[in-house]
Amino acid sequence: MMYASMLMKPAYMLPAMSTLAERIIEARTDAGISEPAELARLVGVKAAAAYQWESGATKSLKDTTLVELADVLKVTPRWLATGKAPKKLSDSQAVARFETRDGYVRFPLLEGFAGMGRGDYVGDYPEIVEFVEVTREWVATKLRNVPHEAIRVITGRGQSMRGMYDDGDLIFIDSRVKEFVDDAAYVFRFGGRVQVKRLQWRGGKLRILSANPAYDPLDVDKGELEIGGLALAAWTLKEF
Repeated sequence: MMYASMLMKPAYMLPAMSTLAERIIEARTDAGISEPAELARLVGVKAAAAYQWESGATKSLKDTTLVELADVLKVTPRWLATGKAPKKLSDSQAVARFETRDGYVRFPLLEGFAGMGRGDYVGDYPEIVEFVEVTREWVATKLRNVPHEAIRVITGRGQSMRGMYDDGDLIFIDSRVKEFVDDAAYVFRFGGRVQVKRLQWRGGKLRILSANPAYDPLDVDKGELEIGGLALAAWTLKEF
């Protein structure tokens, strides 16, 4: 018993477990990212969110965002979440899931999906992809004037945008756009459901427009919508 007691450290001598906020700050500093606002830009969220994380307000940090955060900071998601796993990925670990090859950029999933019928609750259907990797040259040609860090992908559902977007299309989203700026297609939440449709300013109201004439337009107050991004383009699978 005497020998065992000599090996045991008093509680005050044991290293304290770091918090999630402390690990975010540590990893950001190690990555050479000087400010939380720059970290937010790379992850594709508002600057206020990153400042909240580092102040300790991390309850709103969802699992998918934490994975994106780990990707940007070049650390393992488990270490970032718990502090109880290796901090860095070893060479033997699967690089493809967490790192992007030279000459390519990765577009991660926008949380939820876009329902193109009456709208769907997030989680009703599985996403088709978790992320898309494309060459930088393709991005420069097809998605000009949008920083690739801000682009997300989402699966379109339903028939109301048929002819513009079809059911199952993979839609590219500019996640920086959180407010109505012009007549265009947006991903937005309305009445608890997520949709992708055109929005148009009409007489102090936002008009929700479908490409399919079988769906009637709907005028709503601006405050009733939560815009998640601007629809840029779509990949469509054509059957032969």
